[in-house]
Amino acid sequence: MNIVFTGNYSSEYNRTAIIIEGIKHIPGISIIEYPIQKNNTCDTAKLKTVLNSADVVFLPSFTHNSVQFIRKHTNKPICFDPLISKYLTKVFDYKLVWKYSPRALKNFYKDKRAFSACDFMIADTVAHKSYYARTFKISHERIFVLPVGVNTHDFAPCTTHKHSNNTFTIGFYGGFIPLQGVSNIIDAAHILKQNDNVRFELVGNGFEFEAMKKKAATLGLHNITFMGWQPYSDLPAIINSWDICLGIFGNTQKADLVIPNKIYHYAAMQKPIISKHSEAIQELFTHNESILLCSTQPHDIASSITELVENHEKRNTLGIHALQVAQQYNHIQTATQFIRILEQGLEYLQATKHE
Repeated sequence: MNIVFTGNYSSEYNRTAIIIEGIKHIPGISIIEYPIQKNNTCDTAKLKTVLNSADVVFLPSFTHNSVQFIRKHTNKPICFDPLISKYLTKVFDYKLVWKYSPRALKNFYKDKRAFSACDFMIADTVAHKSYYARTFKISHERIFVLPVGVNTHDFAPCTTHKHSNNTFTIGFYGGFIPLQGVSNIIDAAHILKQNDNVRFELVGNGFEFEAMKKKAATLGLHNITFMGWQPYSDLPAIINSWDICLGIFGNTQKADLVIPNKIYHYAAMQKPIISKHSEAIQELFTHNESILLCSTQPHDIASSITELVENHEKRNTLGIHALQVAQQYNHIQTATQFIRILEQGLEYLQATKHE
């Protein structure tokens, strides 16, 4: 099978990088990468030549603005992996756009047009698939589910971390976007501020970063370290230094639909994880077995942290079972499922042609 990856995408983005790395281990599959920065400066003659060599054209995450453009230049089957809805993200997650405004409608149709122009789609969770189908009136048969997965060569258990009996490090990394609920994490840290054995490390920056630093300072918290942006290559060592890892705690619809990259990374490193109780997370992880789930309320987050701090056996059990989940969704398994989805998508197109 020949697959052309195209559109305005980054091959270094986690979701796409996992698929590309995994495919290297699958015989009989070839990839041509042909990223496009801007539609209006693209060499369309060369593009058409590249597209004509494909059995399937794949548009990776965030290439919404590329789908219609690619559709105009090929009749080859197109698979689109949006990863997000721009409408959901901008209007309901970031709340940058009023939901009844013309800009909201514009974002809705950006999604709708992209989803309609491809032949079939990929969603990262069943919950996200249901959202796409329901909101944009896309047939369920055109949407296939591929969990994000994890490169288990980059993220793997490490035996060098030895817990200090005096201090528990509670770690989080992310882009400080609304679905991650960093404000609730800070409130939980405030509840636990009298516990000298517990400290928090927050890695990353982004949309709410400065506001969260200001909030922690206003609360007078000295048990939080804001580490800022860190290179991707440093993340495994940083995660390894943490005793307990935090997922997402946002009070947004999007937070209920996704299993973020960090959850897979923590799991692959055999770490005990605490995250928001959601429909999506339970598609792969089991409460009290491979993850500890709680509400987004700060007192519930704080109570869950305390529970794990005081229970070494449970921390160990959660980590072991989380690793078992991650191993089922490593980069090779994820890429294998990706190829299977492309084959199923092609079969779906053949079946619909004969209806």
